Amino acid sequence: MANDAFFSHLHADSDIRDVILKYGKRFEPLSLFTDTLLRGQSDFSVLERETLAAYVSALNSCTYCYNMHHEVAKRFGIDGALIEALLEDIDSAPTSDKLKPVFHYVKKLTQSPSKMVKADAERVFAAGWSEMALTDAICICALFNLYNRLLDGHGIKGNAPIYDSGADHLTKRGYKMGFIPQFLYRMGWMK
Repeated sequence: MANDAFFSHLHADSDIRDVILKYGKRFEPLSLFTDTLLRGQSDFSVLERETLAAYVSALNSCTYCYNMHHEVAKRFGIDGALIEALLEDIDSAPTSDKLKPVFHYVKKLTQSPSKMVKADAERVFAAGWSEMALTDAICICALFNLYNRLLDGHGIKGNAPIYDSGADHLTKRGYKMGFIPQFLYRMGWMK
């Protein structure tokens, strides 16, 4: 398999951990924020948050993040075709009417952030979401725009075994990388 990654410490089977663990403490706050946002308390279910992550990544055509979070969302119960349906037409996609304004919001925030207006937020509130819920959606959108650029900027695309093992880890353990997982990973005992 060819190495399409852009950095000497990366290889064809590199994943996000190879970037995060290379720079250690720099990424610890991001890991904690990600775990809190995607697994902590929220008006959105874990499934809905993972679906938002996969959707934003699909909008950005980020191969790694889309495939990884689509796989995680499937493990939490998403219909595998939902993201494609959302990309084609949010309004006819097989998701709740309550979620559709949220998907419209994150799509616009991803594709044309400077054009956001109060009416965009008001549509989300009118669907029954709180200000905190919209803040969560905004944070998920912003976070995955960051992750998409982090992975694409390093040239990491992933592959089916990486998505499978990564989704298994994220589904069971969440996003925190404490000392023991970092040690095990660096020793090559955990992938």
